[in-house]
Amino acid sequence: MFRNRQRELDYLESRYVRPGAEFAVLYGRRRVGKSSLIYEWCREKPHLYFFAARLPSQALLHEFGQQLAAALNQPERTFANWNSALLALAELARDRRFVVVIDEYPYLADSAPEFSTLLQRAWDTVLQHTGLFLCLTGSTYSVVRREILDGTAPLYRRHTWAYELLPLQPPDLRAFFPGLDAERLIETYAVLGGMPRNLIACDPQLPLMRNVEREILDPAGSLCSEVRLLLHEELKGEVDVFSRVLGAIAAGNHRRQEIAAVANLTLASAQHYLNDLVTNGLVEHRLPLNRVRDEGRLGTYHILDPFLRFWHRWAAPHRALLEINQRQVETLSEIRNNLPYIVAPVWETVARQHLLTASGRAQIPCPVQEVGSWWARSAQVDVVGVNRADHRVIFGEARWRSTPVTTADLHALMEKGLLWLRGDTARWDVHYAFFARNLGQVESAGLGEENVHLFTPDDVTSVSL
Repeated sequence: MFRNRQRELDYLESRYVRPGAEFAVLYGRRRVGKSSLIYEWCREKPHLYFFAARLPSQALLHEFGQQLAAALNQPERTFANWNSALLALAELARDRRFVVVIDEYPYLADSAPEFSTLLQRAWDTVLQHTGLFLCLTGSTYSVVRREILDGTAPLYRRHTWAYELLPLQPPDLRAFFPGLDAERLIETYAVLGGMPRNLIACDPQLPLMRNVEREILDPAGSLCSEVRLLLHEELKGEVDVFSRVLGAIAAGNHRRQEIAAVANLTLASAQHYLNDLVTNGLVEHRLPLNRVRDEGRLGTYHILDPFLRFWHRWAAPHRALLEINQRQVETLSEIRNNLPYIVAPVWETVARQHLLTASGRAQIPCPVQEVGSWWARSAQVDVVGVNRADHRVIFGEARWRSTPVTTADLHALMEKGLLWLRGDTARWDVHYAFFARNLGQVESAGLGEENVHLFTPDDVTSVSL
């Protein structure tokens, strides 16, 4: 059953009702739900849905031609080449809106290298003058960029709308786990992440730890081999080396030198693998959000997908034993005992996203344009939001531990803010925020005045991003 993604369905529908031909590109990581989304949207519309399997070009042409002939009500018709098939799409949409979806377009582009150029010509000369709604989807970032989005791509600037489908966020998890309170939703997100496949695999009636035991640690579990399979699909070759790099980051090593040492790689080799992970959207290269932009500083590397981080930190080190149905009890105990530490870095990321959302919806009187974190030798700030044009900044702390926030914590955050400002206090309108399970003294002392903003898990999970 299709769940959530109402925002994206609305986006697609808004493009559909526009006059003229549409050339949409929907891309994103594998398992993020592209195929389910586009099929749910178009299934009651006149459409041709073609899945490009990993087959030779002629085999793909034969399959596509059969579907096209059926859509044209000419079942005996054949197409000698891709060019004739593409030009025939105009017949479907000459006097009406007709949707044509090519799912997993990168496979087709690899099997038929000439296809993108032929599509460019067909679009420029014929298809853009029809009622066609063409949608290409793709999971391979490098191919989507090479064929469509890069300035040198054959289809560059032909698309009328490009959209990256991102993983679901904590508020979206309510559709999968309607019985969970806000704190349990955040914990579930910190383990499973936002890929619909992971969420559907788990039983919403069971506690999180029971789902971890059944679906992740058990060899018969739906998610036990999920990460390895995805890495094989998304990263061509050398999966074991990529896993070592991801394991190093998941264990808390975020600088290139640390990652190289733990993964037993040279600095140059580590940089190569890190670049590939960043390119494929699995890892983020994070720079401190400074008062003055400084792109020259060395940044840190962080795994974007909470499930990918969780698996490499807690399951991967014991994979050999888990696969023969050993060490489940001990691993589950470690996970249960360390759950607050598992959630903490994810809560920081969620806090940064929520700050941007709250600002965009005018829920705080401090509109920000950039959100990130900041660190120096002597201090670190979990959440920083900046509006450079108006000289406004908000410093935030994201705390998941159950101990209450105190007025001393607020004063400490103010001191860190002064380090960021570096004496330039007169020009900046400064605000502070706490994202915490227990707001304690800061809330009870009435310090939530105009420049101090307080957020709980309920606040964060009640907003649909």
